[in-house]
Parts: sequence; structure tokens; C-alpha cells
Amino acid sequence: MPNYTGSLGFGEKYVKKLLGQIGSLDIQDCIATVCHLVDLGISSNGAGKQFLSGGSHGGFILGHLIGQFPDVFSGAVLRNPVVSLGEISTSDIPDWYYEESGLVFSAASVVTPEIYQKMFEMSPIAHIDAVVTPVMLLIGEQDKRVPNTQGINYYHALKAQGKWVEMLCLKEDNHSLDSVEGQRISYEATKYLYDTVRLTKK
Repeated sequence: MPNYTGSLGFGEKYVKKLLGQIGSLDIQDCIATVCHLVDLGISSNGAGKQFLSGGSHGGFILGHLIGQFPDVFSGAVLRNPVVSLGEISTSDIPDWYYEESGLVFSAASVVTPEIYQKMFEMSPIAHIDAVVTPVMLLIGEQDKRVPNTQGINYYHALKAQGKWVEMLCLKEDNHSLDSVEGQRISYEATKYLYDTVRLTKK
């Protein structure tokens, strides 16, 4: 995982630089890292070569990568991903969605049509028509951080377009999917997706 703009490691100024540019600077950093590793000969392009796995904001990044760069990645596992910044009605951190979108949050904040439009344009869901990468969604039904309806709606949107997508909903798991059973299922589902894609790409 690259230390993309907005992540920790280079101070508060570096973290705040992402505010209002989420879905742009972080994605540019990640795809630049992929290209750099290929240039160094550490990684390689081609069918069955590049795979993705990430959750929460990591899932947000993955959704953008497979939407903005649909020909690069062979498979993606998204765990409780943020795919639509404007869908925050049950989140316990609504301020994060506002601040990352470059908006001011208060207890009285309401997602107006104008705010939703801005958030939508910064979200992976805006690029869903371009997705061709096989996707596995892992959703914790007890998640209070990212409303699980985001991942479920993403699944149905991909399915309706005839895309390769599967989803597993873990009834007892929350945002971290860190129960023993949740970790087992996550591992097996990830291995299943990667192995299946590799077999079809031979």
C-alpha cells in the first residue's frame, strides 16, 4: 500500500492536502505506484497479474482504480468500501465524509442536492459504467462506520450491468470484519477470486 496523499507519515499538512481532492490525489498516487513498480521490474502488467484488496477508504481507492483504470487490474476484493460519499445517513463519522469532500460539517448539516452532487462526482460509483474488473464484495452487516447499503447498492449496480461481481454479507461482523469467522471467510473469498481469475486468464 503506497503512502498516498492524505495518509499518515508526512505530517498534518500532507494529511490535509487530500481534503476536497479525495478520489483524485490519492488515486493518482496509487496508480503512479503501480506503474513505478512495473517500470522497476518488481511487478508486471497483463491478464492475471495485478490484483487489489482493501477496505473502508482502501475500498474507496479500489473502486476508483477499477473505474478509472479498468484495463489494469484483474481482480478486486472490496471490504466494507466507501463507494458513495453522499450516502451517510447511518454512519457514525458523517464529519469524515464532509471534510474529505472539502465541505464544512456541523451537527446541523444536511446533504442537499448540491452537496450530494459534489460527493457523487468524487465517489467510485461515478465510474461504475467503466468497471470490467471482477469484483468480490465483503460486507459486515453490523458496520456502523460505512453504511452497508453502499456496498450492497454497488453490487446490484454492477450485477444489473452484467458485470462479474459476487458479494458475501457477514451477519455478525462490523466494519473491521475481524471476527475469527469473518477473517476466515475474507481469506477464502479473496483466494477464490484470485484463483478463479487466474484460471480464466490462462
